[in-house]
Amino acid sequence: MKNALIVLEYAMQYNHPFISYLKREIKQHVGELETVHFIKKGDDDIVMVLEEVVARHQNVFVVSAENFSFTGKIIATLCHDGLVLKEGMLIPFKAETFTKNSYLIKKGSTAINVLKVDVTAKLPQILIQSRRDTVSFYTFDAALQKKIEREIEQLEMHFEKVMMTEGLYFYRAYGIHVSQTETLTHHLETKFADGVLVGEDLSEIICNRLIEGGQTITAAESCTGGMLASEIVKNSGVSAIFAGSVVTYANEIKQKLVGVRESTLKQYGAVSSECVREMLNGVIQKFHADFSLAVSGVAGPTGGTRQKPVGTVYVGAKSRAKDIKIKKLSLKGDRTYIREQSILWAFKLLVESNREFFFKKVEKTLDK
Repeated sequence: MKNALIVLEYAMQYNHPFISYLKREIKQHVGELETVHFIKKGDDDIVMVLEEVVARHQNVFVVSAENFSFTGKIIATLCHDGLVLKEGMLIPFKAETFTKNSYLIKKGSTAINVLKVDVTAKLPQILIQSRRDTVSFYTFDAALQKKIEREIEQLEMHFEKVMMTEGLYFYRAYGIHVSQTETLTHHLETKFADGVLVGEDLSEIICNRLIEGGQTITAAESCTGGMLASEIVKNSGVSAIFAGSVVTYANEIKQKLVGVRESTLKQYGAVSSECVREMLNGVIQKFHADFSLAVSGVAGPTGGTRQKPVGTVYVGAKSRAKDIKIKKLSLKGDRTYIREQSILWAFKLLVESNREFFFKKVEKTLDK
């Protein structure tokens, strides 16, 4: 299913938080957006652009704020239709469904949902509900991938996969019938449970595991500057498992807040496995947590040395009950991408620090 977003307020692209919110809400209803277009009201080719987008997509969302009435005229022109006043809106006669600040119209096989938005308010109701039956999951074991892919093919499903980071792959499998996705999900949670986490968002899956298991987590961060904590608290209900964490950006703060020894910093430096190990141990004790995460590195674009160039990051995870995992990374990209890759590695190592906890088999209850 191909989905597109057209924003008839060109400057709205600079409001990154609102556009991210808009994309998340659309994704909940129809899945990933294939294309996003920002168009100026005065563009001469506005109708032609709309025609091209509608011709190539099954679901199209047209969003505007100040230009909502103009948008109605453009959509009516596109659909060879006239306008009528409904719910205080000028909308095409052929609009199938409408509610306050939102209406749905079809052009051929394409559904067009027009939305009047306010960047200070909640989005109006999205009227397209067309997500196909899908199963999303992460694999942590390369040996399982071929087996899982054969399983998907036997169920006559299609799939997409992408490497998130070394050894961690994200899959999305598509089915036509609910029975296909139910069967695949069951197999993932039983036959392949030792190396698979089912779900779309890795941090959400991990937080749900922690909540279900009554286990707590904390973090000590340097170069990621609170991004780990942000990834945790974006999920609802995490107050049950996350009391807090610390950003230990400066060396003296590493010493004061999580007990990194001065001798460790002098001998090995802040960007070292020895420092990260002490950050893990110190923060898990400070917050009396069951799991801890720690990151220290050189995110760039400055600050690198010959021994520790930009992209050198040490990431660690500790399970109080099981194991401690620390990984030296040599990451590439800009400052933001290096930090984001570090977060992925932190979650990967967290899972690997106590596989028995995170990979829980579901009892076989279906005869499949």
